[in-house]
Amino acid sequence: MRNQHDFLQGIMTVEAEGTLIEPFLQACTRHGCHISNLKRVDNNKVVFTIRLKDWAILRRLRKKYRCRLSIKDGKGIPFIFQHLLKRVSLLVAFLAAVAVIFLLANTLWSIKVEGLTPELEADVESKLNSYGVSPGKLTIGMKDPNEIQQNLLDDIPDLLWIGVKKQGTSYHLYGVEKTRYDTDVNDRPSNLVAAKKGMVVETFIKKGRPVVSVHDVVKKGQVLATGQLVEEGESFVHSEGEVIAETWYRVEQTLPMKQVLILTDGTMEKEYQIQVGKVHFPVWGWWRAEEEGVREEQHDSKWSVFGVQSPVYMKTVNYYSIDPKAYESSKKEIKELGLTSARNSLIQELDQEAEIKEEKVLHLDEENGKVKLILLYKVYENIAETKYFSQGD
Repeated sequence: MRNQHDFLQGIMTVEAEGTLIEPFLQACTRHGCHISNLKRVDNNKVVFTIRLKDWAILRRLRKKYRCRLSIKDGKGIPFIFQHLLKRVSLLVAFLAAVAVIFLLANTLWSIKVEGLTPELEADVESKLNSYGVSPGKLTIGMKDPNEIQQNLLDDIPDLLWIGVKKQGTSYHLYGVEKTRYDTDVNDRPSNLVAAKKGMVVETFIKKGRPVVSVHDVVKKGQVLATGQLVEEGESFVHSEGEVIAETWYRVEQTLPMKQVLILTDGTMEKEYQIQVGKVHFPVWGWWRAEEEGVREEQHDSKWSVFGVQSPVYMKTVNYYSIDPKAYESSKKEIKELGLTSARNSLIQELDQEAEIKEEKVLHLDEENGKVKLILLYKVYENIAETKYFSQGD
């Protein structure tokens, strides 16, 4: 125990030289100095071990006994600490690395929500943010996942269940939305009305009384089938069915005669970045200036440690030199391109069951290097939509 205590306080190996060595050592001992491991080198020189706190006694008595002292070695915590202070930069770097690793390991980098609609997912993320659970914040002091789960179930009525799991530096949530059944919808009296203008070509009325026939031209909002089974009667039903009508769409396209084709000559430059969350640090290629006539492609190389994805990853940006080439198309080619583009645009607007029956070019003209194309499309589609009404109407 004594040796351990001396190590904590520090011990020194000292060499003393002089003609009055014995009186000097006796005086040191009388003043409370603890001397051990004493070895005589010659008649006027000895080597021995003392405690660090006894060094002041030796220095005070050396002039009186005309002894010369020199420190040969030092052991213990004070000497280790002094050795580290001589390497301040190494110590600071070590402490900084420990601090950065601690912060990275205790920072929330991502939140993933699965199993919910986009609207409900946005509500969950908003609630998490109000709880102080958001990317970039320290997980120290955050609520327990079980507590977060219970708070979400209490605050969002549309959630049937949600699981909250912390994996490394990310939170994974999987929710189940409540299914609501409206048993009264199909029993409410309703009419089928026209959603747009058209000429009726087919009717399929499952429930209700039809009030239009094939070849009738109807306006938007006109009743196609009524839920009132008998005129001036009091028997009402929920109307169901389809009314297929011929509708018309006018589409305009303006296309340039001169087209630009983007080509690359195969020349490529790379830039490397270290990405930490949403912050990136350039590593190589950062000195390149912003240039025109280049195309960028980004690739991420993500790393995982023991199955946990690291928030730090490498991003590679490839820069390709491009050379735009202009070429001029004929009027016929522009027309074909316009027909294809107009048809695809119209298909995006129509229901899946709708069918394009005919297309007609109303206008085709070239002006100021552009071709203006006006098209008329004949479409067969279901124009019936449900409109509820009260029996008192």
